[in-house]
Amino acid sequence: MTTYRVTPARRIEGPGLRKPGVARQLAAGSSSANTALTSTCERISIIATGADIRYAIGTSAQTANASTSHFIKQNERVELDIPSSANIAFIRDASTDGVAELTEFENY
Repeated sequence: MTTYRVTPARRIEGPGLRKPGVARQLAAGSSSANTALTSTCERISIIATGADIRYAIGTSAQTANASTSHFIKQNERVELDIPSSANIAFIRDASTDGVAELTEFENY
């Protein structure tokens, strides 16, 4: 039988664990809006509130397209690994403005 020693003072570490960084509320309106993310950010979590939204991610300024960019349904959450020094742009999917609640994560 294998036993494991638990040390409460030590933080759990591993490749899947991230430290929360900057929290952002980004508008998804009738025109695309680009935001540069923190350069040390390695993963993000996005939840679409108020409407279905679309997004584009890259290493330079981005433009989201209301019909061809990646889609997030209202109240859906997605988690994504991203390149360092990433930019993200949001736009609404239809005629209702929404908000992307975005959390940046860094490695421990």
